[in-house]
Amino acid sequence: MIKVLMIIWNKWIFNLTLRKMTVLLVLMSVIVTLIASASLLHHNLVKREHDVVKEKLKDVARMVAKDPRVINEVDNDLLNSVIQQYATEVVESTGVSFVVVLNNELIRKSHPHVNVIGQPFSNIEDAKQSLNGTEHFSKQQGILGEGTRFFTPIWNEDGQQVGIVCVGIVQETVNQALWDAQRTLYFGLGFGLLVGIIGAIYLAHQLKKLLLGLEPQQIVANIQERDIIIDSVSEGIIAVTPDQRILLHNLNFTKLMEKAKFTGDYKKDAYLDKDIFSLFFNEVFTTGKSISNQVVVVNQSELIVNIKVIYINDEIYGAVATLRDQSEMQQLIRQLSGTEQFIDSLRAQNHKFMNQLHTILGLIELKKFDDVAHFIRVLNADYHREVGFVTDKIKSPAVAGFLLGKTSELKEQGVKLTIDSDSHFPNMKMGEMLHDLLLSMGVLLDNAKDAVANSKEKQVSLFLHYDEEEEVILFEVQDSGAGIDEGLIEKIFERGFSTKGGTRGYGLDAVQSIVKQYQGIVDVQSEVGNGSNFRIEVPYKWRSLND
Repeated sequence: MIKVLMIIWNKWIFNLTLRKMTVLLVLMSVIVTLIASASLLHHNLVKREHDVVKEKLKDVARMVAKDPRVINEVDNDLLNSVIQQYATEVVESTGVSFVVVLNNELIRKSHPHVNVIGQPFSNIEDAKQSLNGTEHFSKQQGILGEGTRFFTPIWNEDGQQVGIVCVGIVQETVNQALWDAQRTLYFGLGFGLLVGIIGAIYLAHQLKKLLLGLEPQQIVANIQERDIIIDSVSEGIIAVTPDQRILLHNLNFTKLMEKAKFTGDYKKDAYLDKDIFSLFFNEVFTTGKSISNQVVVVNQSELIVNIKVIYINDEIYGAVATLRDQSEMQQLIRQLSGTEQFIDSLRAQNHKFMNQLHTILGLIELKKFDDVAHFIRVLNADYHREVGFVTDKIKSPAVAGFLLGKTSELKEQGVKLTIDSDSHFPNMKMGEMLHDLLLSMGVLLDNAKDAVANSKEKQVSLFLHYDEEEEVILFEVQDSGAGIDEGLIEKIFERGFSTKGGTRGYGLDAVQSIVKQYQGIVDVQSEVGNGSNFRIEVPYKWRSLND
């Protein structure tokens, strides 16, 4: 039930206009404050009034108990009017409701109702508590109604108790006194509430005017829509004025700056860092011309930048730049290229394995068991010869496995892959670089395979070596193909360029990106009719697997 009421309340609040919501919130704040203040003041007022009443009863009772007329006449058996007259004067002068004088037998010597004088006290048990010489308060129902009273003993000159004085105020009198005290308080609270209502209405009007008449839902929706739109864009976005003040930036711009490991505070006090501003916007604000697809390097991170100048009333107001990390595209190309190589390798292995199984199955069906055994021994010998050579030269299991698979793949396609006998590669910890190295070798070997596709001698050779002194990884791929025209050598590393046509031309671009990433070099030697040689050197410091 409470949950349903909360849902209804939230829905009702959400549908309120800004003016009504402001008035409601201010009034609620004022009312809560006033109620809390009133409760506190009321509590203190009631407590104070009761304390005053009790103190008054105590003072009056003690005064009466010490009066000589009361002391001398209280134990007199005659019902004289001395004590009654004195008690009446005290009541009129002090404002208490009654003053009752009792002897030790608890017989009344005075009372506002004369007809009960000489009769026992109405609540014997209550009065008895003071016969032992003690004082006490009590709240009881008496002849005059419910009230608060105070009992005190009467002592004679010999120190003997001769009676009791009971002074009290009925509750009706106390309530009237409380109301008189609270009337001013309630008037002040009402005045405060009136001021709060007027202030709430005025504040709501001014706030609505300041926000151009927009409701809170509209403001929130506009801000959320803007943030969602700019953050959903894959490019980084940054808009600035000529004085470097940031107009807008999205989450991806922040990520690009973090990825580029920019050490400065690029958005300090809502102003763009001067180095970033100079790098991106100096040219456009100087020339007034926009920039399209320009590569900008920030701490070795390549960004593709497009900048559009913003004009208002034919004057430059600012500029907005979109930035895209070029490494994302390069990484995608590497992954696609590597995936294609792995698929081709698996396809070749599968084809070779199926042919061998078919051969064995055919021999078994012909019951040529000796030939089956001989064929298996030949396969085993070939396998150990190839595997033994590679594993002897290449100690890295990942690289050795890759080369064995590639050898089998090219062999299936009629291409002979020869691994240079001087090759040597230790088993060392390389991490992500190992994947990039295998990807580069795969691209070069696939290109060499394509280069010798129409040659009589389909020969491809690989040299892989790690120079421990120079701390350099070196590998060369040489083919016996038709070679590359000298005029095309500089273009083969351009993205999308391929002499084979179609949607190719990304492999060598990925290789060049990898080599540049590790600050290496790539060299191409080619002669038309005599094949090509690709040589790559990448610096790498030895790290043992135990490091």
